[in-house]
Amino acid sequence: MTEIDQQKEYEKFLSTMTKEEYRDYIKTKYYGIEDTVTENTRITAVGGGKRENHLYTWERIYHFSCGNCRNWWSYATTEDSYKWKSRKMTCPHCGHYTNIQPNPDMNLEKNNEKIME
Repeated sequence: MTEIDQQKEYEKFLSTMTKEEYRDYIKTKYYGIEDTVTENTRITAVGGGKRENHLYTWERIYHFSCGNCRNWWSYATTEDSYKWKSRKMTCPHCGHYTNIQPNPDMNLEKNNEKIME
């Protein structure tokens, strides 16, 4: 059986499950790794019970490029403040600790002009 066939069989298997069966499947699949990343062992929808409207959250995602090793990483935040931008950060790849600054090539007005062309 090819990898594509295996994927199709897997998707077919998942599509036949009830909601309760799927919850049990996920609990079994991820048994033993609870609380390792998110510290959340609940399987629920955002906001709990049923609602008339869809709920959303927002975040800003910043992408960093290390000045030392040139690897990149991202930082997501819901902060509505730019105070954190005046701080220093450590590269998670090489440990280089220095100030952060905006990329001068990310001039929004200049980028918007390119889009409009």
